[in-house]
Amino acid sequence: MKSKHKPYGSYKESLSKRLKDPRYASDYLNAVLQDPAAKISTFLLAVADVARAHGMKDVAHKADLHRVGLHKMLRKKGNPEFRSIMRIFKAIHLGFTIHPKPFALAA
Repeated sequence: MKSKHKPYGSYKESLSKRLKDPRYASDYLNAVLQDPAAKISTFLLAVADVARAHGMKDVAHKADLHRVGLHKMLRKKGNPEFRSIMRIFKAIHLGFTIHPKPFALAA
């Protein structure tokens, strides 16, 4: 008799479980921001991954955003306002900081 269960879980399911942890989610988003080849679209897709892990409907409600609008702003060609991103971060229990980037001194 064949088993109905896969011997492994899907990557998306596993990622979604991990992204519910604010520390993991912040590391995930920071990794995207630190990638010199990453584009804003990549960051928006990463934010969408985190929002999906927390439930888009719930995030939209907590961020005081329309659910459909949330989906649109976090797609690859989305163009959210900064305040919307900050509302999403607040809804998923993340903060936003700016820090100086190290630079090399001229020799």
